[in-house]
Parts: sequence; structure tokens; C-alpha cells
Amino acid sequence: MTLRANALLKENAQESLRYLVTHISLAASDQERRSILYYTGTLQEQLGYYAEAATTYAAAASIRAEDAKGMPGVSNAQLYLYAARASLGAGDFESADTYLDASSLNSSKNKEFIAQRRLYGAWSSLCKASDYEDAKGAVANLRSFIDDASMSSVRSTVLFTLWYLTGEDSYAVLLKQDYPSSPESFIVDGKMQMMGMPFWYFVPRAKNLAVGGEDKSPEPLPPVVEKEKKSEITLPPPEPATSVTSKASTKVRQQLGLFREKENADALIVRLKAKGFAAYSNTEQRASGTVYVVVVDENDTNSMGKKLRAAGFECYPRED
Repeated sequence: MTLRANALLKENAQESLRYLVTHISLAASDQERRSILYYTGTLQEQLGYYAEAATTYAAAASIRAEDAKGMPGVSNAQLYLYAARASLGAGDFESADTYLDASSLNSSKNKEFIAQRRLYGAWSSLCKASDYEDAKGAVANLRSFIDDASMSSVRSTVLFTLWYLTGEDSYAVLLKQDYPSSPESFIVDGKMQMMGMPFWYFVPRAKNLAVGGEDKSPEPLPPVVEKEKKSEITLPPPEPATSVTSKASTKVRQQLGLFREKENADALIVRLKAKGFAAYSNTEQRASGTVYVVVVDENDTNSMGKKLRAAGFECYPRED
């Protein structure tokens, strides 16, 4: 039975992840280790551990080896692109830019790969903007993608991003018209909700809506995972990230919002405390300045996230 199959037999995704992490150092070859890292990164990303996933993807990309038998074909350039996507998910545009640069060291004729790289570059520009006015250049760039045939593979995601940023119904109309069965269309229609990620807390919107406040618009769609296709790109080893370690000693918290203004964080804390949750905020330093992170500590039964969502609060786990 393969390592991946054994991981899937675990009781839950967290146990599967722990199983994979413990087996990285036990890999019999670089080929096997690269594949374990790749699969671990995909699971970390699915669980919302975006920063960890980025590091894991980059570690896999640093190994010059073929794909292991039974694992999907993925090039080092694609692994760097996945690392960039995960970094953007964490709101870390600086790391995303580093990985995007690494993914483009060699030219590629894969149109989907190029389209994804251009989209992530535009997303990175959004992360750097201090407000919507500052983001207008990135918004204009995204608008140019709509009628660009080379960007057709990510067009639904582009339309969704523009709808989320601008609030303009025209993008929703195009989404529902051209991609009626897409996840993006369902979210715009309110038929589907997906948990947000840090990236969407930081991108500036035309309307100043506080994350975790009274904004009732559908939760934004996380980056769409492109189809995995093997390319002929080969890259030299990157700088960092050669190992992935277990976080058994870290503290798990449920994150409910990121705010640039302390009063907005305090307002959410008041609402949470009124519902009986011991909420508080921490400060983090980002390239754009200080942000206030509203969190609630996880409980012994790991059910805090479920309780928060049952009370009407969106959240996702983070480890510190």
C-alpha cells in the first residue's frame, strides 16, 4: 500500500498530515521525498495552513528528481507557482513574488501555467495596495485579462476577483452567463459559501467593508487549483526551505478577522464576547503596516471553530 493511501486511511485530515510530516525524513530517495513534500503541501493548503504549504512546496521544488511512481506529474516550476499561490493565501506577497520569480526562470509554452502566473502577479499587486485608490492599476490589469484569449483558463476567477473588489454587478452577470456551473458563479448567487483566507482580508475593495463586521456578501473563493500538467521546465535549487517540522507544541487559535483599524477589531471582540466567546486581538506587522488579528483560542475538543460558525462567525484555524 502506498504512503498516500496510508495517509488517507487516517481518522481525519489532521492525522493524515501528521503522518505525512513524520515520513518526510524517512523517504528512501529524493524522488520519494519530493513526492511526499508535494502531497503534504496540497493537504496543508486544503486545511488552510497557507504559509506552511508555501514552505513545503518550495522544499519540494528544491529537489531535482523525477516524479515518484503513482504520483501526479508536476514540474519544479509548477511547485514554485503553487508556493506563490499558498503565500498569497497567507497574505504574504513578498514570499509570493520570490516564488513567482523562481517559477519564471525558464520560459514555458504551457498557456494555463502562464495564465496562472499572470493572475497571481496581479493578486500580489492587490496585496501591496494600501487602499482601493492605490489598487486601481491592478484592477485595470485584471480588467484587461477579461478579453485576453491567453487568460481564458482563469477568466472565471478574474471575473470573480473583479466582482469582489468593485462590487459591480456586470462581472456577476458575465460569470453567471459564461460559467453558470462554476463555483464562482454559485458563490456570487449565494448558493455556495467558502471559508475566506487571509489574502481576501487584505485586498482593498471599492466599499470599505470591515472583515468580520456586518458585511453579508458571500465569502470569497480561494485561488482555483489549476489542472496538474507536467511541463519540461527545470530549475536550479531555490534558496530556503529544506525541511518541514511538526507543530505539536504550537497553540491553535480560530482567526475571525484582520483589521487595519483597532476600533474595528474591538467592535468584533465585543460582539464575540456578547455570544460568550473569549475573544481578543494580537498585532502583526505587515509590509502595509500594523494589523489587528481577532482570535479565539481552540478548546480541548477542537470544536471551537464549529461553535463559532454555529453562532454566525466565519473563522479558520491558525497555529502560532
